[in-house]
Amino acid sequence: MNKKDNNLNKGKYIIENKEKLLHKRKTQKKIRFLLLLVIIMISTLITLCIKLPYFNIESIQIIGNNNVATDEIYNTCKVHLGSNIFSDNFNDSKQQIMKNPYIIGVEVKKDPPNKIIVQIQERVAVFYGIENNTYYVIDNKGILLEKRSNIKDMNLVKLTGFNYDKCQVGKLIGAKDDRKISIIDEITNVIDDYRKNNKNSNMTMVDVSNVLDVKVFAGGMCIKLGTTEDLDSKFNKAINIITQLHYEGAKGYVDVSAKANPVIFIQK
Repeated sequence: MNKKDNNLNKGKYIIENKEKLLHKRKTQKKIRFLLLLVIIMISTLITLCIKLPYFNIESIQIIGNNNVATDEIYNTCKVHLGSNIFSDNFNDSKQQIMKNPYIIGVEVKKDPPNKIIVQIQERVAVFYGIENNTYYVIDNKGILLEKRSNIKDMNLVKLTGFNYDKCQVGKLIGAKDDRKISIIDEITNVIDDYRKNNKNSNMTMVDVSNVLDVKVFAGGMCIKLGTTEDLDSKFNKAINIITQLHYEGAKGYVDVSAKANPVIFIQK
């Protein structure tokens, strides 16, 4: 088929389908117009959201913080008051807030038209070390949270086995690959579970000086765990023994380090 025949066929098709083609063209024009209208409306809405004072930040709510003072966080964030809720990203304030060693995460939620909610995720103080009359407050991951002159009403467990003198706030109290650091986290989980079920928990000290001979002290009793293998089972076995009435107030130790029957020694 030559070019002339093609043109004739094309012209014939256009004549036969004139109404259909016109309708299609009108529909396409209408769609393009509607798309343009939607784009204009969206652009206008975005501009209004950014420019209207109605969307300027008027209040900042701080939630999730227990250890860090609300005023401290608010003073960092209040520079954003009056700025637009949609265009302000709070990145600078997040970085400042995260400098506090107690804080592990910050999330800013926008509550239009003019409210910001700052959600704080904190580290939890679990242990303390003491050296030269200074108390070192530590979380379950081995991070030094702060140095204090006292730890009154903090309900912390003494942690031995580290040299605290050179520890820096916000840093690990040992090397990252130190087995003692991972043991701290494992022990914390066990202690937390125990405290949930025992409001009168008397856990006083954890000794990780020797990773093959880990000890936990409850009242006057020492729980010899050995390694942390099968930790939950060994700890619960020891607790079940020392919480028996005839061991109440006793001093001595329960050795559950071996798979054999526990060894119990009570001072007379």
